[in-house]
Amino acid sequence: MDLSVEGLAGFITGAGLVLFIAFLYFRKGRKERRFDERYQEIHTKARTLSWTLTLIVLLIMWLGSLIVEGPKLAFILLASAYGVMLVSYGIAVLFLNKRL
Repeated sequence: MDLSVEGLAGFITGAGLVLFIAFLYFRKGRKERRFDERYQEIHTKARTLSWTLTLIVLLIMWLGSLIVEGPKLAFILLASAYGVMLVSYGIAVLFLNKRL
């Protein structure tokens, strides 16, 4: 493996950019109280609900793909499972924000 100056410069630039973005995120998060207990509780419960629903959907899709095999079906099932996870997480956050 060859170590070049360009590769090293790219790594340092990328790491610096990531650290700068993380610094801004945490600085803004503290001002918005993004890291308080209520925020953490809401998002922990939302992730739990989302992953539970996703697991159920994945099990149903897995059984369906066992009956009707095919790579096209597998891709569609995987993409739709990911979409269900994202949508259910968003709905859970909205619901828990109103409830808690």
